[in-house]
Amino acid sequence: MIRVLRQRNFLLLWVGQFISMIGDWMLYLALPFYIYNLTGSPQATGLMFFIANLPRLIFSSLAGVFVDRWNRKWVMVISDLLRGLLLLLILFVRSPEWLWLIYLVALAQSIVGQFFFPAKSAAIPQMVTKNDLVAANSMNSLSDAVTRLLGAILGGVLMSALGFYAVVVIDAGTFLFSALLLAFIVLPFKANPDQHNFVLRDQISIIWKELLNGFAVVRRTPLLAASFAVFSAAILGDSMLIVILTPFVKETMHGDALLLGSIFTSLGIGGLIAGLLMIQFGSKIAPRKIIPWALLLLGGLVFLTVNFPEATIVLPLMVIAGMGAITWMIASQTLMQQETSDEYRGRVFGTLGTLTALMSLVGMAFAGLGGERLGEVNMMKFVGYFYLLASLLGFLFLRKPKQPARVETPRLEETID
Repeated sequence: MIRVLRQRNFLLLWVGQFISMIGDWMLYLALPFYIYNLTGSPQATGLMFFIANLPRLIFSSLAGVFVDRWNRKWVMVISDLLRGLLLLLILFVRSPEWLWLIYLVALAQSIVGQFFFPAKSAAIPQMVTKNDLVAANSMNSLSDAVTRLLGAILGGVLMSALGFYAVVVIDAGTFLFSALLLAFIVLPFKANPDQHNFVLRDQISIIWKELLNGFAVVRRTPLLAASFAVFSAAILGDSMLIVILTPFVKETMHGDALLLGSIFTSLGIGGLIAGLLMIQFGSKIAPRKIIPWALLLLGGLVFLTVNFPEATIVLPLMVIAGMGAITWMIASQTLMQQETSDEYRGRVFGTLGTLTALMSLVGMAFAGLGGERLGEVNMMKFVGYFYLLASLLGFLFLRKPKQPARVETPRLEETID
């Protein structure tokens, strides 16, 4: 942990993101309460989450193209600045008639955010040594788990003590703080010569070809293609679990909101433990070997939960599940970074964002419809099946190639055929 934080660029990124994510989780808790208090409508709150997630499906892959064309440092700086300034517009919302402004801010913030994630994921391998890549990704997952716990608590306390608008201002301030730290990062950047062609028709054609080339890199790199297949199956399970867990706790476990909160806390504790373990030992095992075992563990834990739905058993199981989930995520991100050449990382992680959004929508819709017809217990079993399917795909296809599979950079004209 200490060694990776001694690398100046990563330290600046990590500290800035740690503070910024605390603000994000504060607002994540406060905003739904504010919308509900303003409108009295659960649908109004749900619409906000739908609007915020829609750009991931539409813009993420395209954003990855520009991340590979632009200076990644300034993509992150400008993204944080814009998101912080956009948040301040919410201060003008004082009545239900102005609710549209919250939706507009959520949409604009999400669109801008699609540039930040692939830029960050693509930049991390430039900030740390190859041996510290697992530790760096583990530190990011660790900070996500910590900030989720801290942000929810602080959000509730600050909203009660100072009000919703104070939470908005503080979250905007965390974005500006992160942008300030990111401005001091030094990253190598090689300008794309195609950017100097300012003929709009040619630019659109070039961007389209670069987008297709990004897809081609995923398709032609065996471990990368296998990683995307495994990720798709696992995200289906994850997204279904988000929808079906609440009715499962209420109807099968006969629990309440306190039990549900305890389950999420247990998952967070497991994530913290896994992050620390991966920092210490993750670099000693190839990510492709970790992924299928972590997913096999998750599938098994889901079936144990279904068969023994008592809180005294489920809560310890959820700690272990949190460890498995974070371990799988860290290993997957590291493997994708390792298998992608630097000039394509933005597009690959942009494509990953689109895939995640698509699979999440499919999984949530399937869980919602299936939960009413088949019941929460059967849908929990489907969650386990998808984790096991992802694990099986990992064991079958996440194998070391007989020869190094460094894919040649596709030529623009190759994607026209």
